[in-house]
Amino acid sequence: MGAVKDATSAANLKASIQDLENANSARAKVGSRRLKVSPILTAISMIDADYQKQGGVHHPQYYKYEDSLENISAGSEPITIWMTEKNNWKEDVKKNSSLKSLEFHPNWDDQAYTDAVMGAHGYKVAGHYTNLVNRNHRIMGMAHMTDNNYGYADVYNASSKNDKGSLTLGQYKSLVNKWLNR
Repeated sequence: MGAVKDATSAANLKASIQDLENANSARAKVGSRRLKVSPILTAISMIDADYQKQGGVHHPQYYKYEDSLENISAGSEPITIWMTEKNNWKEDVKKNSSLKSLEFHPNWDDQAYTDAVMGAHGYKVAGHYTNLVNRNHRIMGMAHMTDNNYGYADVYNASSKNDKGSLTLGQYKSLVNKWLNR
């Protein structure tokens, strides 16, 4: 814990703060509320980011916390790359107009929605985008690590449940900076 390339290192904690700011900015641009930071989702994101050290990009899926949804990015700025999937979503909606109302409010019971976000059955992958802008979400956690095949990896987890103990991004940033400057 705290090793130079680990998600818990000082440099990577700072990088994750920038990612959290970028996530909230991207959400605000599409009319979604800014999310609070969950220490639990942050810890899960750190574990999942460090899991990427084994090479490639892998969703560990060994936990179930408050129905959280996860995005993973490797080797590129995560928020920008996930937002580019908005174009895929638009293509998917052209293919099936019933998807339009689900852009910000997912329905995992709708097979067409599931296919669209996963990029199955002729749809283009749009799940990272729809997860990032999901208006049901209330909390998020994010982590950055610098030791995988792509140079670095970022993990974002968000949930619509249990915002107890969550912090505003400003509070979280202040807490992290206070700890880093001790």
